[in-house]
Amino acid sequence: MHRIVTYRSARLLAVGALGVVALATAALIVIAGGVRPALANGVPTEVNLSYISLSNWGPEDATGSAELTFSEGIVQLTASGLPALVAEQYQGWLVNSESGDAISFGRFNATALSTVTFQGQLPPIADFGFDLIILTVEPEPDDAPQAAQQRSIGGYFSLVGERAVDGSNDTGTVGTAPGQLPNTGDPTLMTDIVRMGLLLAAMGLSLFVGLRLARRAS
Repeated sequence: MHRIVTYRSARLLAVGALGVVALATAALIVIAGGVRPALANGVPTEVNLSYISLSNWGPEDATGSAELTFSEGIVQLTASGLPALVAEQYQGWLVNSESGDAISFGRFNATALSTVTFQGQLPPIADFGFDLIILTVEPEPDDAPQAAQQRSIGGYFSLVGERAVDGSNDTGTVGTAPGQLPNTGDPTLMTDIVRMGLLLAAMGLSLFVGLRLARRAS
């Protein structure tokens, strides 16, 4: 009879411990998942476009805005006051004002109402040294890889933590993208501490409940 009671006690102890560990593990996953940072990459950079010192073509009162999402490779551009072109196209460029490097992000035209709505893909960019958007007027068709000399509206921008166009350390008044993209998956130190604490609590609770069940069964 004593062996049967002892056997039942052991079974109850094992079942109780496993049940508590399972519940504690589920709680650990839920709580740790809530603590884990889940900010997504892709904060856009807003650029105001106007007739700047580099501009030499078109209405001086034309304005626009561009939204650059580097992580997703998307550019969205709107403008007003630009005349519709015949046998020509506007072309958008990302420019590094220090090196003079320029990368095209698309060609488009204005409507009869002198408005532009354009969405395109940003080309692969090795770094964030680009700090200028400029629209040029290009012939159609156009086989030249470089930008034409007819420059319309444009705008400077800078990313948080990057050098501004005047050489100062920018604080992000124009660009809204973070200097370092948010962490999307790696656990932080605080998350590790919370997990360890929950694991130790689960082990202690499982031992306590197991002992109580064993005493009751005996």
